[in-house]
Amino acid sequence: MSNSLAHYLRKQGIGRNDIIPIICERSYHFVVGVLGIMKSGAAYLPIDPEFPKDRIQCMIEESKSHLILYYINNKENKEKLTFNNIEIYSLHCHNYEKDTHEISNINQSSDLIYVLFTSGTTGKPKGTLITHNNIINYCLYSQTDNGKDDIYRNKLNNVLAICKFTHDISIGEINYPLLRGSKIVLCNDEEFNNPEILSGIIIKYDIDYIFTVPSRIENYMNNEEFKKSIINVNWFLLGGEKVDYKIILLLQKYTNGKVLSVYGPSETSVISNIKILDNFNNFEKDNKPIITVGKPLCNFNIYILDKYLKPVPTEVNGEIYIGGHGVGQGYLNQTQLTKEKFIDCPYHLHKSTSNKMYRTGDIGKWTKDGEIICIGRTDFQVKIHGIRIELGEIENIVEEIEGIKRVIVIDKISNVNKNKYLICYYTTIDDMNVNSKEIRIHLKNKLPLYMIPNFFIYIKEFPITQNGKLDRNALPEPNINELIKTKYSAPETEIEKIICCIYSEIFNIPYDKIGRNSDFYEIGGDSFVAFKFVSEIKKKFKLKLNIKDILSKPTVYELSEYVAKLLNDENGKMKIDIIEKRGNKEFPVTSQQLGVYIDSIKNPNSVMYNVPVFYKMDKNVNIQKIKDAIIQIFNKQEILKSKYYSKVINGKTNIYGYIDDNNCKLNFEYYNYENVNSFIRPFDLSNGPLIRVGFLKK
Repeated sequence: MSNSLAHYLRKQGIGRNDIIPIICERSYHFVVGVLGIMKSGAAYLPIDPEFPKDRIQCMIEESKSHLILYYINNKENKEKLTFNNIEIYSLHCHNYEKDTHEISNINQSSDLIYVLFTSGTTGKPKGTLITHNNIINYCLYSQTDNGKDDIYRNKLNNVLAICKFTHDISIGEINYPLLRGSKIVLCNDEEFNNPEILSGIIIKYDIDYIFTVPSRIENYMNNEEFKKSIINVNWFLLGGEKVDYKIILLLQKYTNGKVLSVYGPSETSVISNIKILDNFNNFEKDNKPIITVGKPLCNFNIYILDKYLKPVPTEVNGEIYIGGHGVGQGYLNQTQLTKEKFIDCPYHLHKSTSNKMYRTGDIGKWTKDGEIICIGRTDFQVKIHGIRIELGEIENIVEEIEGIKRVIVIDKISNVNKNKYLICYYTTIDDMNVNSKEIRIHLKNKLPLYMIPNFFIYIKEFPITQNGKLDRNALPEPNINELIKTKYSAPETEIEKIICCIYSEIFNIPYDKIGRNSDFYEIGGDSFVAFKFVSEIKKKFKLKLNIKDILSKPTVYELSEYVAKLLNDENGKMKIDIIEKRGNKEFPVTSQQLGVYIDSIKNPNSVMYNVPVFYKMDKNVNIQKIKDAIIQIFNKQEILKSKYYSKVINGKTNIYGYIDDNNCKLNFEYYNYENVNSFIRPFDLSNGPLIRVGFLKK
């Protein structure tokens, strides 16, 4: 497929170092498109179809491309693709049966392979330029022991792809496994935002590698099904933001795999450092462990320097500079910024590599063991959920609004959920009335959702220190009266009352302060908070919503109307099947049970629906009491004694379950290290039980 697309692009005059934007929903079309662009000789520029049109337009103009590849089903997003003198070519409609033969390579290692845009201080994003040489190093050499043995050994076969294509973690989820010959399990928009669905995917495809940001995995770990699903994941790579020791302990409790802390800006090709986090279960509770980002990877040089570019001693703070094969070419169409950030390395010794080093702006220090601790920033760049944000870009765009005088955006950490969020403070000209809703609407047309502050606070004037500088510590905190700005209107329907209750619990705001006009965004909601909303809606109403439903219907009454509509929908597509207690031994299966049954019949040797759980017991545990307790559970939970079969009624085949109380028995099994793998094997749905319990002897 990619050969065919590459030949088409060549015929359109596409070649070396051309930049081709690819605007794509989460689909295999993205992978085909990326491979086709690279084979044509060009570099790809991933653009999120959810971005505002102004931002998409800005990136395309910067790329100077005359052709765009796209795959979009969403009507609203497709309408953004109206550009002058640019061909918009559908990945879905391309004839992949044409020109499938091999295409010759025209690239050199110094050619561009991709461009990733990150937040910029000027009010416009900046494009990071990465070469083939950079990615060859990342994929084939950086994560090895001195260029020889792979650090993952042979335990990286099935990779879960859940990151946005516009984030460089996606290179670790797609490009890296492709060059290793591993399988990529690419999640769609609904799947990667739903930890319950993800848990099924992890089990079904035997996922052994997950690369994500700590805040996302922390949200996933609030889901019990997800916790159970990760036991056999071999590698968790956590990067993009600070790693808290609590999430490491939580992961190590539920998985047998390794947890890695990784570091590296987009400008140096995904990651430059790795630390395998072991032995975290033995630390003193009152003495929090120091989490480093480890040592430089193969073909990377890390320098921690003072303001005169002189190395600082161990345990002394300095700015982190990165050199080596991972350092990119600079920024697209920004010569001056490239000169400022990509500077000549005074310590460069190897003529075969670039003599440039990248000035990260990160403050760090060396440990006595030769590892690096990241401490903070030299500027006002922050990361929210692993995505880099220049606060100046937000400030400049808010200042475009008529009547706005001055703007300051800062980041804070929530006392409730410990997540980082943004607050925008603003003054107006002659005390003009500019409300937060106006600002939010303006930003929605200019910025991605993750860059829009959670709170907007109007102040008369900015506090200053005795030296005349802005006193950031004196800026007011958001309070309930500031958040609940809309005129209060009490919830009217039962659904509105339940949703108000959910708002109250999640945002930690008194119930009597939440009304039918309360706005999800105005009181601090974002996509990560929406995770919890989806879960609570499912519990309260037995409905399957997705995050977009929450974000697109931000007020209580809008969401309530939507929920009421779904509850009254006769088709019931969004409703969750509930297994009703009938009092009969025989029962018809639900739609979910039917899906499992059909899959099991088609694939009799599959263990995709098995949910194995392992417990390590202390030496003094009474095994007989454990067995007695399991037998009690087995006798109480009838579904564990069920078996399934087909039954013809009025000429139609139906699937039924039957509680086999008389014949179904639970027999305990015993294993040693030689045969323990046989514990995980298919269940026979035509004969119970649907549980297997084994004991492993040392």
